[in-house]
Amino acid sequence: MIQDVVSMTLWTPSQNEFSGEMMFVRKSMTAAFAVFTLAWTGIAFAPELSAVESSSGLIAEGPGKDLRLWYDAPAPDSNAGWVDRSIPMGNGYMGANVFGGTASERIQITENSLYDSTEGRGLRHGGLNNFAEVFLDFGHNNVSNYERELNLSEGVSHVRYQQDGVEYSREYFTSYPDKVMAIRLSASKAGTLSFTLRPTIPFLGSGKSGSVVAKDDTITLSGVMSYFNVKYEGQFKVIPAGGTMKAANTKSQGTITVSDADSAVILLAVGTNYQFDPKVFLTTENADKLSSFPHPHAKVTRYLGDAAAKSYQQLLANHQADYTKLYGRVSLDLSAAEPTICTDELIDSYPDGESSRYLEELAFQFGRYLLICSSRAGTLPPHLQGIWNVYSDPPWASQYLHDTNLQMAYAPAFCANMPELFECYLGYFNAFVPRQRLHATQYIKEFNPSQLDPGGDNGWAGPFWTNPYNVPGRSIVAGFGTGSWIAQMFWDYYDYTRDPSLLADKVYPVMYDQANFVSRFVKDVDGILLANPSSSPEQKLRNTVGTTFDQQMFYENHHNTLTAAEILGRSDSRLSTLKTQLPLLDPIQIGKSGQIKEFRQEQYYGEIGDPAHRHTSMLLGLYPGQLINDTTPAWLDAAKVSLTKRTNKSNIGWSRAERIAMWARVHDGEEAYSFYEALLGGNYLHNLFNDHRGGPLFQADANYGATAGVAEMLLQSQDHVVAPLTAMPAAWSQGSYQGLLARGNFEVSAQWTGGHASQLEVLSKSGGDLDLRYPNVAQAMIKTAEGQAVDFVAKGSDQVRIKTTKGQTYVVTDIPVCIPVIAPTNLKINKESAIDEIQLSWTGTANAASYKLYRAVGNAPDYELIASDITVTDFVYKSADLEQVDQMTIKVTAVHADGRESNQGATVIRLLDRPRRQALQYDDTDSPCRLRESEINNTR
Repeated sequence: MIQDVVSMTLWTPSQNEFSGEMMFVRKSMTAAFAVFTLAWTGIAFAPELSAVESSSGLIAEGPGKDLRLWYDAPAPDSNAGWVDRSIPMGNGYMGANVFGGTASERIQITENSLYDSTEGRGLRHGGLNNFAEVFLDFGHNNVSNYERELNLSEGVSHVRYQQDGVEYSREYFTSYPDKVMAIRLSASKAGTLSFTLRPTIPFLGSGKSGSVVAKDDTITLSGVMSYFNVKYEGQFKVIPAGGTMKAANTKSQGTITVSDADSAVILLAVGTNYQFDPKVFLTTENADKLSSFPHPHAKVTRYLGDAAAKSYQQLLANHQADYTKLYGRVSLDLSAAEPTICTDELIDSYPDGESSRYLEELAFQFGRYLLICSSRAGTLPPHLQGIWNVYSDPPWASQYLHDTNLQMAYAPAFCANMPELFECYLGYFNAFVPRQRLHATQYIKEFNPSQLDPGGDNGWAGPFWTNPYNVPGRSIVAGFGTGSWIAQMFWDYYDYTRDPSLLADKVYPVMYDQANFVSRFVKDVDGILLANPSSSPEQKLRNTVGTTFDQQMFYENHHNTLTAAEILGRSDSRLSTLKTQLPLLDPIQIGKSGQIKEFRQEQYYGEIGDPAHRHTSMLLGLYPGQLINDTTPAWLDAAKVSLTKRTNKSNIGWSRAERIAMWARVHDGEEAYSFYEALLGGNYLHNLFNDHRGGPLFQADANYGATAGVAEMLLQSQDHVVAPLTAMPAAWSQGSYQGLLARGNFEVSAQWTGGHASQLEVLSKSGGDLDLRYPNVAQAMIKTAEGQAVDFVAKGSDQVRIKTTKGQTYVVTDIPVCIPVIAPTNLKINKESAIDEIQLSWTGTANAASYKLYRAVGNAPDYELIASDITVTDFVYKSADLEQVDQMTIKVTAVHADGRESNQGATVIRLLDRPRRQALQYDDTDSPCRLRESEINNTR
């Protein structure tokens, strides 16, 4: 059975998959108007005429909406003001938080390699250090008409106000191509701009030394963090227009004062002696890790000199060309008008405010903005706080946690169409993986020595946490599935881009070597291969055997590795072992509550660990993995049971973000949206930073994860079928999006009204077969962007296959509205009158003409059809094998007169208690372990 699952659950369509189906060439059609319900979710809407009204032109060519954060006051000059009100910016080389003060502007700078000791435990124990606090003293204490903003569409921040009849303005941006932060100061009247630039080094003292020296037009801030011997430097160049400029040094505090200028530009570049090099992680003495690398003075001087040789307009143009190339690929319009209230008021009034849709659009794009700021090739990847830190002891040392947080940071890189941002993590991974190869050999020697390769060819083992300097050994907090989860990100990098050279050179070697380690690590336990020891991330039971977390992640990577090898025509030595092992990894176990188990020894949900835990690690095969999908409907239903029982009690920001995506994957848009609402209303601070759990305690992963979750509501492709609008809530009855990315490198745009798509567009960026799923899509008009009719093969009414040409856009319009069948509810086992029969009943639905019954035995991924054309709401199920089946899931669905079946159904778990010859029905209405018993006898 497991071997069948391999091909079924992670299916990549073949050329002949639809052979025998009817070929359609849609040249014209008129759809009927109807009262309809959104097919994937069962949401009812009023009649709409727009179902057949296609928009003029392409959605993807329309302008995106300008989105901005704006405020009518500066951020308070405090750490609380930093986390709640400052505006975050960044370019990978640095993070910056702008406060917007008038008497004195504060700009806090972070550089991700400026690390101190991380010794100790708990929330705050060293780690990343605040690089610099930069002040611009203006002395403006009586201002009016104040406004500051961050324009997400431009990646530029502004401050504007009036003082003594003069309008002062500032413009800020952080440029990746030119590696600097640029600030332009302007005044509406010539000769009225005066200020003092005053950079400072925070937290000088034990373990940190440094000085700030001004000379001519430049201030140099430099010093050493002694624990890792990190040499750091920042340079600030002032370029005034008009007026006078004077440098001064007092008690190691350099300043530059500009008086009576018309305008000025300030350029800032930073750096340390850190480099991506395996020796950093292989060197055991902390103070020696960077000893062979040069002082950063030369490179920082070069960064600043190269930038200063360009005009401000050239720098701005370079920045915006780079930034908008990434940011401008995707837009989301939920039909919200720009609010007239400030962003802090918008946050406070959510979800009751009239502009709540605008905040939902803003938060989606803000996550993309933060990733562009914090993940750029050649720089360190985003940590728990992204690229921003104001403390000497940041939360959890601003490290990298690989049991969801790091992976969540990169989730929007792929679906939200910024895949090249993953190059940032790839560089970091290549630096630390040699250390992990040594760990892999150590673990195989310790846990499964019979499989040890004495020559050291044991692959690499996944870490739990890392930082720029260390990858410590195994932690029992999480199992070894972290490595395969990292490898899943590499597979996604290929699967969303379909670049064969990327697969061969960067992706396949990582997956193969991870699978090599896993293949040596797993042990035979009663004929299946299990992780031992094994832990489900951060749950209470640790050092157990074969947690679902480990088994699903191992399975995903084995499968992906074999798929990649076939694509590349590889014949590496361990591939035959992987192929043999794959069906034995046993990734899914269904519990007696109908749930996907988290632990193998778990029977009913909640017996082991925290039943409302923030981690939902047993469902990683649902999201972000591909194992559980529409080709495994029984597993999909079991995942929904687990999600329901996990509850919505956790107030952890990233956990809420992850649940958005997980509920979207089971096609429940209302539940997905409820978690988005909870996140925005309960965790988002006034600058849209995520308050992790109160304090406020900033953690960036929920910002990234929310974007990915919303993208999953709008578009899915985990089974390699492009499926737009799969989890749409009623609140989003009208809108459009442009440019989301699906597996296969298909760029998708959609427009909808009344919950129904009026136009879909798919740009084929790599060519190949496009499998497209949407209700009644086979009856729609499908043309190229130039208006030529497109041949396609239909698989039923809701799925088509198009053989695409690279670079061509395919436009779907005139999609007939769909009236989905309302699913039945309250399926019950009323009585078992004999050992071979079960009496069932359920609550029917108004638009059902008949019902179908299914069963899934044990851990089966799919259902078997029991009976169809049932026109009543009770049924006696008879089968000779019922006495042999210990556990089964029974499901009932509704069927409309036109043959359409409900997307959801009602399920019940039937258990056979062999010693007492009783059938047990799990009662989901009470506590997790309560059962209702039915004595087996000969009467009904």
